[in-house]
Amino acid sequence: MSNPTPEFLLLQSAVAGRYSLDRELGRGGMGVVFLARDVALDRPVALKLLPPALAAEAEVRRRFLREARTAAGLSHPHIVPIHAVEERDDLVFFVMAFVDGETLGSRVRRLGPLPAHEMMRITQEVAWALEHAHQRGVVHRDIKPDNILLERESGRAMVMDFGIAQVVETADTPRSGAIRGTPQYMSPEQVMGGDVQARSDLYSLGVTVFFAVTGRLPFESNSVAGFLSKHAEAPAPSLAMHAPKLPARFAALIDQCLQKHPPARPDSAEALAHAVGAIRGAVVKVPVPLTRFQQEAHIVGGDLASYAGGVLASTVLFETLRAIEGDWFGILVGLEMVFITVFLGLGVARASQLVTQARDLLKTGYGHRALRAAIELSEREAALEEAERPSTVTGPWVTVGVGVGITALGVATGVVLENDIGVVIGMASAIGAPMITIRRLWSRIGAPKWWRKLLKGRVGKLAFRLGGVGLAGSADALPAAGERTEMALGDAADELFAALPKEQRERIGNVPAVVARLEADALALRERMDDPGVAERFATVVAALETLRMDLLRLTAGAASPDELTQDLEAARRVGAEIDAEVAGVREVQEILHHPTPPTD
Repeated sequence: MSNPTPEFLLLQSAVAGRYSLDRELGRGGMGVVFLARDVALDRPVALKLLPPALAAEAEVRRRFLREARTAAGLSHPHIVPIHAVEERDDLVFFVMAFVDGETLGSRVRRLGPLPAHEMMRITQEVAWALEHAHQRGVVHRDIKPDNILLERESGRAMVMDFGIAQVVETADTPRSGAIRGTPQYMSPEQVMGGDVQARSDLYSLGVTVFFAVTGRLPFESNSVAGFLSKHAEAPAPSLAMHAPKLPARFAALIDQCLQKHPPARPDSAEALAHAVGAIRGAVVKVPVPLTRFQQEAHIVGGDLASYAGGVLASTVLFETLRAIEGDWFGILVGLEMVFITVFLGLGVARASQLVTQARDLLKTGYGHRALRAAIELSEREAALEEAERPSTVTGPWVTVGVGVGITALGVATGVVLENDIGVVIGMASAIGAPMITIRRLWSRIGAPKWWRKLLKGRVGKLAFRLGGVGLAGSADALPAAGERTEMALGDAADELFAALPKEQRERIGNVPAVVARLEADALALRERMDDPGVAERFATVVAALETLRMDLLRLTAGAASPDELTQDLEAARRVGAEIDAEVAGVREVQEILHHPTPPTD
């Protein structure tokens, strides 16, 4: 720990036996925050000390205690709870829950502007917190990125310091004319000393969002007076001009929050939260067991890829040595077999762990269909985030370059040393470096599309089939959250077809191929639902899938003949062919637009 500050020493002396201070977390105009431990409850807490100069004034002290105790009555998932408000001698402080994470301001300064989908979630959560406070007569008055905490584990946004800014600002303004708070985020009415109500917090939240998605403030100035003047008089710039990838409706909503006149802003924090929710759409939560399985499967996939790299590297190394050192043929063959056997054994062990995890997931009521839907949701979220992030191609190549360099250096060292140590270094580098490089690439880039496809397809089905041996009950007792309708219909048709007797399956033809074609077409059309006429064609494809599913249901129940299904199957083939041709044409046009042919002389 660095040298303790005077505030640290004073506060620790005052709370000795009840709280044990660890270190200073931050400081500002509102006071100093310390990380401490509640001795009796043995839990981490945060202690915020009112600036001593303000605590010395009786009126400020009285108002601070009153407002802090009012704020302590707020109880909401997106508000940092205040456990106690206390005074000891000349010190006034309150005890908050310690949130393991970082402020929104720190996140933006560390990583740059946030993706739109993440900032919309944070905006909605902060608006929920504000509405809870406003309904109880508490106006924050100092909403800014550094007063919004992002919990490390969940990403949840939590607002702190409710109601405290009001005390400091009101106490100081009549005496000196200074306005406490954060000038960069103040509402016009707050700057001008007017009546500060709930909509003032919405203005400050608008400035906060502007900063979080652009990395800059809507107004720039070199002085406090300059910021105050611009907030009071200058119209805010359009957010869409500075963040063109932001959804237009969300940008317009934030522009509304930044209106100078409070009545022009959203009616309430609740109205703002509702509007943001409508823009976000129906947010489907992937159940925790499915999320955990995806995380574990990602790790297993990286390990399997690394072991495959070990098999390949071992084969190349020992086959090369056999070609050079013919006298050592038998030993080299034996070593090659040992290395390959070890890597294959490790791969089988990791694959069996995937089966075990699938079994655990089945016990919770989620089967392969639910996993497939969860992976689809994850892919859609990843695609949204990727679209908002600037493209970079240097990272993977740097990793590959480092791996190749280490391999070459190790082999060269082994050649130069020409002894047992050199042989060990050369072999370790030739086999280990490629494996580590593959594993790093897997972690850096994320699970490749082919691995996710295998999990959604045959490999995933096999893992669940093996994991389900001996388990009673339905593998998909719980619904597949977020599953696309066309996927659900396709899965149901595949399962019904697989349950038919072999003679009937052979008679009606390759239903799974037609189902897969229609499902892929429906997914492709869904991405173009904004285009005129696409919704009708999408409905036609889904209807064809539904018809096949119903035919298979009737056939399973003995209420239909294979001939009826054959007729619908042929109709479905025609629908698929028409849609395939249309999708191919659209892709060709997009390719031409993105890569136009240069004009010829």
